[in-house]
Amino acid sequence: MKTYISPLGFETTHIISLIVKHGIEKHDRIILLRPEEPDNRAGLAVENVKDIVTKIDPSIIVDVVHIDHHDFNTMVLSFIDLIRKSSPSAIPGGRVIVNLSGGPREILVALTAASISLSHLIHKTTNFSDIDREQREIELPQLLQELDTNARLILTDVKKHEPTTLIEIASRLCLSESTISRHAAKLANMRAIEITPHGKNKQATILLSGRVLLKVCDVKSWP
Repeated sequence: MKTYISPLGFETTHIISLIVKHGIEKHDRIILLRPEEPDNRAGLAVENVKDIVTKIDPSIIVDVVHIDHHDFNTMVLSFIDLIRKSSPSAIPGGRVIVNLSGGPREILVALTAASISLSHLIHKTTNFSDIDREQREIELPQLLQELDTNARLILTDVKKHEPTTLIEIASRLCLSESTISRHAAKLANMRAIEITPHGKNKQATILLSGRVLLKVCDVKSWP
């Protein structure tokens, strides 16, 4: 089963080109990404896609996911979840094809960031050129970072309790303060957390890269 994920603006050329080139069949799915705000032209574009795929096979599903385009971090994390739930790690035999073209720029940039984070789960990535109007397959870099057990425990704890001091983390995880300090420094260098002074102690908050890392680690730990 193939799942196509693509932003959608007011025209459908990049969507039609995508399914013509890579094929679509019974029980496949198309996920169209749109801002939350309603728009008549976008609504017509959605109906156009639905009409075309219904003629191919009525079992093909077209879903529209509405996104708050004002919050970049939330968009990236939502798209990571969307890719993960459509991938072989969640659907045996599932193949994710992500189209990085069309639609509002804010959504396109967030989808690109999410796709790079989970490029190992994506079957194909495509782009429709605004210059020569050609659909091409592109290769995304795989930027996987490993977290050891303690680093992952600390990052998870920070996410759950932020803002939190390093002493509080050590107490909850029953680890020495030196262990917490050492791993927290590494996580800060990875831009996974931010460490700031807090009285005589230091305080940690999780950053977008840290949230992405935890989601990627969750994917890799799935059976």
